[in-house]
Amino acid sequence: MTAKRKELYGVELKPRTIIRPKTEVRASTEAERRDVLKAARKVIAEHRAVLIALKDR
Repeated sequence: MTAKRKELYGVELKPRTIIRPKTEVRASTEAERRDVLKAARKVIAEHRAVLIALKDR
């Protein structure tokens, strides 16, 4: 029995691989923390469909 692989935007999704973070973010002030959270939220908003597909495979 072969499992059917999911597709996203015409691209076949492969099995998961662990990707380690390549950088560390240090935010010591409240303004820096806000900037980091704002950037993370922007990335999540722009790539929501891809992140959900990766989570659900």
